[in-house]
Amino acid sequence: MTQATVTQQYSGVYCRACGEPISLPSRAERALAAHEAEASDPTAEIRPVVFNLRCKACEKENFYGAKDVVNIHGTPRAARPRPRSTGSLLRPDLKLARAANA
Repeated sequence: MTQATVTQQYSGVYCRACGEPISLPSRAERALAAHEAEASDPTAEIRPVVFNLRCKACEKENFYGAKDVVNIHGTPRAARPRPRSTGSLLRPDLKLARAANA
């Protein structure tokens, strides 16, 4: 008996700063699908699809086009949780002195 290995794939781009894969959000995938449908229609005006993505590894943003999208093997990287600011940083508890009556 042979066991078939199932590899997960997702659409994404490679970060231009660090080279790590970035998964495409669903709105970018929908824009690419609409662009491909328009490209098959010869009478439609073809506009380039460009979207801005942030790398989850190095936190840098860059613009990517339809030609940069590739199928990447594996699972998408989870977002790195950002540290939350504490309430004391947002509203410091300062004891202000009262002004003296003159």
